[in-house]
Amino acid sequence: MMKTPNERLSVNAYLVFFLVHTAQIGLGIVGVQRVIFVEARQDAWIAVLISGLWIHLIVFVICQTLKLSEHDNIFSLHTFVYGRVLGWIMNAVVVFYFLMAYTSILLGYVEMALTWMYPDFPLWGGALILVLLTVYALYGGGFRLVAGVSFLTFFMTIWIVVVVFQPLKYAEWIHLLPILEATPKQMMNGVLKTSYTMLGFEVLYIIYPFVKEKERVHRYAQLGVLLTTFLVAAVTVVAIAFFSPKQLDVTIWASLSMFTIVKFPFIERFEYIVIPLWLLVILPNLLLFMWAMTRGGKALFHIKQKYGLFIFACLSFFVAIIFEKRATINEFIDQVGWYGFWLSFVYPFFLYVFVRMKTWVKGSAK
Repeated sequence: MMKTPNERLSVNAYLVFFLVHTAQIGLGIVGVQRVIFVEARQDAWIAVLISGLWIHLIVFVICQTLKLSEHDNIFSLHTFVYGRVLGWIMNAVVVFYFLMAYTSILLGYVEMALTWMYPDFPLWGGALILVLLTVYALYGGGFRLVAGVSFLTFFMTIWIVVVVFQPLKYAEWIHLLPILEATPKQMMNGVLKTSYTMLGFEVLYIIYPFVKEKERVHRYAQLGVLLTTFLVAAVTVVAIAFFSPKQLDVTIWASLSMFTIVKFPFIERFEYIVIPLWLLVILPNLLLFMWAMTRGGKALFHIKQKYGLFIFACLSFFVAIIFEKRATINEFIDQVGWYGFWLSFVYPFFLYVFVRMKTWVKGSAK
């Protein structure tokens, strides 16, 4: 039997749906349409579907990996498979990834908010506000709070999806043709560019021990990925149909740009409502990645999570204020996406094989 945290730290399996989905849906969906379109053109939505199918397979592999061993999470799995020294190095790699992912989300949101609403506000000020919000939420809260925030923010923001479809009345469906014109290389590049937006499902490696009905984890995780894939593919189709190819090539935040045409009698600039609300969308991202870092800090340095929270919060803030220009922020986010692709889209298959071999060898030695 796998060790399970005591009852007060565990959550019901249905919350895995919200945790996985909100971990994936964050800042990337605001501007992913352009980066995929640049690679795969009008077949960008197909690249999203391919990426989604690949993630479904990875989620299956992750759940099978966790079922194979009695070890709690990816940190103890690394020690089990690689030994103490190499396992420590692999754990450091994972913690570094979560640190970079957290910082990239923080930077991306702050830059978007400053560009659209507060151009004279310093970037370091916005970064500090989000870091302090993360620390305030997690200090004394723990995993159950993270799960609760994911649950609440899902229902508080899911209505935005309906508004995204309003530009369809101006859609030119001819922009989606011809279908399957992208070469295999272009399609693969599109899948690679999709990876940053679809990352987040790897938190399964960390949250698995905190779920009560483990036999249901796989089902709810797959449903979360399915909803994410549908939403990303849908907003990509809407953007391709709404913008001309030349417009989409240069529109950085395609989703926000589409919001500018949404009009209500009582709201003149609807995007000014969406941007503050989007903080609720990325909040589960920030909390999950920071919480995962503190779990990694506990595994690496045997420190309490509350101390790790302050250490990693300071690290994230100091990394964030290094970046000042949009070009360097974009380059940093691209690097995080590339790093995340190998760690989350490729590595789980190798880890599954290693865990299976180690479990077989250990069983044969008895």
